[in-house]
Amino acid sequence: MKIDDASQLTAADLQPHPMAPQASVQVNGERVRLKDWTPTIRQVLTAAGLQPAADYAVLHWPKYGPTQELGLEEMVDIAGDESIGEFFGIRADGILYFVLNDERYAWAGALTEADIRKVGRLSADDEVWLERRDEPDRQVKANEIVDLTGRGVERFYSKKAAPYVWQLDVQGIMISSHSPVIRVRDALEKAEINPDLGWTIRLKVKGQPKRAVELTDSIDLTTPGIERLKLLPKSINNGEVLQSIRRDFPILAKDEAYLDSLGVPWETIDEGRRWLLINSYPLPSGYDQSSCRLAIEVPQNYPVTEIDMFYCSPPLMLASQRPIPQTEHRELISGCSFQRWSRHRSPGDWSPVRDSILSHMGLVDESVAREVE
Repeated sequence: MKIDDASQLTAADLQPHPMAPQASVQVNGERVRLKDWTPTIRQVLTAAGLQPAADYAVLHWPKYGPTQELGLEEMVDIAGDESIGEFFGIRADGILYFVLNDERYAWAGALTEADIRKVGRLSADDEVWLERRDEPDRQVKANEIVDLTGRGVERFYSKKAAPYVWQLDVQGIMISSHSPVIRVRDALEKAEINPDLGWTIRLKVKGQPKRAVELTDSIDLTTPGIERLKLLPKSINNGEVLQSIRRDFPILAKDEAYLDSLGVPWETIDEGRRWLLINSYPLPSGYDQSSCRLAIEVPQNYPVTEIDMFYCSPPLMLASQRPIPQTEHRELISGCSFQRWSRHRSPGDWSPVRDSILSHMGLVDESVAREVE
């Protein structure tokens, strides 16, 4: 039976006979089967269930070239055409146009940055820019919707994004990396530091205690708060002679493992008040000395009771001679005078499950660094 009025066809009329070769097209990302190898656009919309057809603008997106507007009665030949591409059926009042890289594209409805990328076949490292008169061109942001209803035709162009560069402070030397992950050995070599001189290497991340790393470890430079790599000779002699390492009281296993990873001597002494002493604690640039002896009071029922404040010997002074607030008090510990740093958490912040000497060192590191940043 011959039907001259294609508008009277139903979706069932357009399905192929089971034994016939199958004709199909892609419409709005879905595969639509057709009976006719040369359907009209109205037939395509009917098969896709987009009705009434008159409410839809139809765009053809061939495998090569820009999108094109098609009328409802236009016929498309899909037989064996590998470049047929896809069709977009968009409920809209009409067709609008834009230019991308000097090619004219038809569009209907809202145009997003993702739409421009898709139909323009742009790669992930391409940026989309909007040309503007009498003011600088601007980059179209991800998920931005561009209004095409204004006067004139909007013109876009793409350009390769500048390669992102990550930076890392290695012992005061700023290095750059085009890769977000860098080996510790490579970082030292970029800073022109011989990695084979037997360093103790620690990674500082803001708000966290320093972490020991090895030359073979990799650093993810995308990690929020990464600040610097610090280097210490594995053998440090700053004039102090320890007769013996005291272990007057035990500490948590995780604290002991952390302190051992620092690569500097530490001890616990009990003088009625219990103290953890860390020798050769390194200081950032900006102080008048490179290291100090650090004392932390460990309460009897730690970790249920929180650790508070810390103490430094000799007293720390800034190279700028600016006074350091809340450090005036002196405490005698194991026969030495220590400078008390009154630095405290907010009430209720301490958790005996989460916090420990290890986490308290994050407060120490942050407090000392803050005075010279």
